[in-house]
Amino acid sequence: MKILCIVDQLKYLANLTTIDNNNRTIYLLIKLMSSKSSNTLRQYFPFFSNSRLERCVYLDSAATSQKLQTVVDITQQYYQERTVNVHRSSHHLAANVTEQFEQSRKHIQHFIGAKSHKEIIWTKGATESINLVASGLAKSVFKAGDSILISAMEHHANIVPWQQIAQTLNLQLQVMPIDINGVLKLEESLQMITSSTALVAIGHVSNALGNINPIETIIAKAKEVGALTLIDGTQAVSHLTVNVQQLDCDFYVFSGHKMFGPTGIGVLYGKYDLLEQLPPYQLGGEMIKQVSFAHTTFQAPPLKFEAGTPNIVGVLGIGVASEFIQQHRNELLVLENNLYKQLLDTLSVIPQVRLWGDIVNSICVQSFTVQGVSHYDLAVLLDKRNIAVRVGHHCAMPLMQTLGIDGTIRVSLAAYNNSADINSFGQALTECINLLTESATQIKTVATSFDSNQIKRSLTPIAELIKQAKSWDQTYRQLMLAGKSLVRLKDQYKTETSAVHGCESQVWVRCFINEGTVMLEGDSPSKIVRGLLAVVFEALSGKTAHQVLVFNVADYLKTLHLDKHLSQSRGNGLTAVVAKIIEYCQHQSSDVET
Repeated sequence: MKILCIVDQLKYLANLTTIDNNNRTIYLLIKLMSSKSSNTLRQYFPFFSNSRLERCVYLDSAATSQKLQTVVDITQQYYQERTVNVHRSSHHLAANVTEQFEQSRKHIQHFIGAKSHKEIIWTKGATESINLVASGLAKSVFKAGDSILISAMEHHANIVPWQQIAQTLNLQLQVMPIDINGVLKLEESLQMITSSTALVAIGHVSNALGNINPIETIIAKAKEVGALTLIDGTQAVSHLTVNVQQLDCDFYVFSGHKMFGPTGIGVLYGKYDLLEQLPPYQLGGEMIKQVSFAHTTFQAPPLKFEAGTPNIVGVLGIGVASEFIQQHRNELLVLENNLYKQLLDTLSVIPQVRLWGDIVNSICVQSFTVQGVSHYDLAVLLDKRNIAVRVGHHCAMPLMQTLGIDGTIRVSLAAYNNSADINSFGQALTECINLLTESATQIKTVATSFDSNQIKRSLTPIAELIKQAKSWDQTYRQLMLAGKSLVRLKDQYKTETSAVHGCESQVWVRCFINEGTVMLEGDSPSKIVRGLLAVVFEALSGKTAHQVLVFNVADYLKTLHLDKHLSQSRGNGLTAVVAKIIEYCQHQSSDVET
């Protein structure tokens, strides 16, 4: 999806309408383009009209999209009016739902241009679809010495199954390279596809960066050497028109919940002759044709791969979601192009922002970092302003390692977003960056003496300042100031031993005994996390190991009202820090008793 100027969009849409008007006029499409605030599709999503919800700017559709009212309706209808199983009972209720169930399969067939509905297999999601193919190929196709080729920007779900199989079967796992921005190096990648390549597995669109990969070229080269191809289309199907026959890929996978449909439902497309060759993934239920104690035969695809009772309501939901996208494809294209251009304009005027990925050839997803600012801190402050974005490695750790960063902020749009959303985001982002980079007066570290015989009950100086904060904004200011008083951990101590796992941000904590009392040092790229460490350290440092063990950190944080400012994930991270300190003190107490 290249960013098109208005003139080019007009020409493109004019051509489209001569082919398939689909009961929409060019006037409507021009109106959509000329008014960025216009969004005729937003009305179909109940999330945005729910008066009980606090106004939220939702910019995390690549994680999961909002759900269509028709998806909600068909879910409710199934559970209220016709909760039956499919492919089993002979009564008319079951027959009707089975017919609708299979009709959804045909909807998906047309949605991605498959040759037959028998090539559409229901799974729990793209992850299970990939694992199904990986398991089948491992049992029937791969042999020692073969190579599997993936790209450096893959989601973990398109890395780990191939990695594990390669290790088990003595295969080579090769990685197609990317440049400094995260764009696939096509020529080098094509050279890696050789006669030893058994499979090329690559995302149609990068979930972390939004890049549209040149899969047509890659598939064609794979065909030349006889290699199979699997395309992860999870981030593509709601933004791009997909035709698997034209692509000539062997497998194509995606999930329902990122295309306005339900969670827990996914699709595996496979060429029918290949599906026939693959062994079943799971056993039991309607995938069995005949069974005795001596022998079992299995159904033909697709039922061969659909063991047990399926996610019936998920199948019905993904069916209506695919119909909606097909019906509104032109509007989706226009709205998303306009929104993405506005997003790029918003980000490009902020000097500290570094954009990642291919901004010329991308869906409406953009990852970025801010110089001198932790992405974790930004996400915390944006969340407090009701801006929902994703932060971190986006289930693409190897990609971040290749780029030399520990994560990004990702803004992922959908056609239900509007110009006001991006304006709100831009304003909030500027405010947050200013807050995180403003020159603040250093907090004076006040030495605190601890009674070795009893827990100090009064609040420590830093804690008192935090408790006096009148708003969440003031609270975070005090936390960031508190972080400046933290005894920072030297790089030589930032090891796996001191690393704290379970935190959104990187965290290291070092515990040691000095003159009979516990001393604590720590560090994190996040200013807010460093502030939280300072609060905990100030409360616990200078105590004996026994005093630390009987000190209730959770109650202490509640006294400071910090529990109200910690999300579950951030709270879990702080819990992990405290657990590491307690574990150390337990060992110390045991040693003393011994």
